[in-house]
Amino acid sequence: MAQSELDELRQYWSDKYPNVEVCFYPEASDNKYRGRMSAYNKSLDLEASTIGELISQGESFLRAHKT
Repeated sequence: MAQSELDELRQYWSDKYPNVEVCFYPEASDNKYRGRMSAYNKSLDLEASTIGELISQGESFLRAHKT
């Protein structure tokens, strides 16, 4: 798994969007990347087959909840 890439991505988003909580849960059993992003009024559960897809989902959420 790409845990170091997920850690770097989480840190980047946390620094850029301090009012959004980001957690990732890599699933070794099915090679999926899962996570959750939470803002003050909304949250999003992430599920992707690739880190690129995960980034796309996350960036969409962050653009909509820019604080």
